[in-house]
Amino acid sequence: MVGVAVGLYFLYSTTEIERALNRGEWVHILFVGEDAVPDRGPEADAIALLGISPDPNGPVPYFFLSFPPNLLCYYEGEWKPLRDLYRRGDLTALIAAVEALAEVRVDRYVVVDYADFEALVDALGGVELVVEKNLSYVDQSQDLIIDIPAGKQLLDGRHALQYVRYREGEDEFGRLRRQQKFLWALVEKLRARGLGAAKALIKLLLDGGVDTDIDFLEALYLARRLWNVPLERKLFGLVPAQLSPEGYKPDFVGLRKILTGWAEEKRFYTRDEIVLVVLNGSEERFLARRAGVWLEGRGFRVVREGWADRRDYTQTVLVELTDDARKEELILEVLKLRAPSVEVVPAAEFPGTLPEPMPEGVDFVVILGKGFRLGG
Repeated sequence: MVGVAVGLYFLYSTTEIERALNRGEWVHILFVGEDAVPDRGPEADAIALLGISPDPNGPVPYFFLSFPPNLLCYYEGEWKPLRDLYRRGDLTALIAAVEALAEVRVDRYVVVDYADFEALVDALGGVELVVEKNLSYVDQSQDLIIDIPAGKQLLDGRHALQYVRYREGEDEFGRLRRQQKFLWALVEKLRARGLGAAKALIKLLLDGGVDTDIDFLEALYLARRLWNVPLERKLFGLVPAQLSPEGYKPDFVGLRKILTGWAEEKRFYTRDEIVLVVLNGSEERFLARRAGVWLEGRGFRVVREGWADRRDYTQTVLVELTDDARKEELILEVLKLRAPSVEVVPAAEFPGTLPEPMPEGVDFVVILGKGFRLGG
């Protein structure tokens, strides 16, 4: 009976979000800043993803990733800007695109329009930050006039909105960095006011009709969970993008590196980040040169080739100048395609002689031994 009672308490006394985190799952919340554009209706002017780790005391308790609204994503057979996928009352397309880009499941969403944003800032008594330059902009079509001087400012709701909307003379990423800077200052102000103020603000926003599928208990639980988690710049990121003739497309490799570092708490490498010295430890002429070209063709950086300290190595040896296991994994999976066996030796334990001076930044010295074959 006691076991049943405990099970029922756990099942019904916690929120769905809390249960997911307790199961060891990440929770992801999509945030959308809604802009009302004349003659076009509402559109997504700001898009961000908050990831919350099941381990609040771990090295990555959360992350906050901003998406450029004009970022192109492949959806239903064509490239479309993210902002064009937003529909008031139906986030299906936008959520699907964000899930595909970030390779996560979006669990909840929050849509904040300009009125909600201004009300939030004014309820806090304004937010203080240092404005990095004079911000001046006029757009009569959007009824938008921005005039904020540089220097330390206490921004009320109206001026805070101008600050995060400003984009003249810079790319979209400059605006995203400004939005994250403001968010940082807003969270610091909220924490200074205390958890009671957070509870009152949550109630204000929910009662004010902010569009979200997070209920009051879930919002309060998340506020308490994240309240004392340190703010860290490394956990605020921007989706990397590459300019194409059609516009900005995602840098999928760069994005995966960011997300892998956060979600798995480890570094994701591409082969071009692994630096090699390739040496011939056999009697086969030109083997180091040929192997160097082969490794470069597979994405690695080879900065030196030559003879090893001797020519009678019975197997290929990988001498480690780094202790990064992921780098070792990447180079070994390629070397084993051509070598019957590979011995891994830390540089401090290597009994032979390595080239001097060693080029800067080398991760591994590859000594090609008997049986290493490039043909076939």
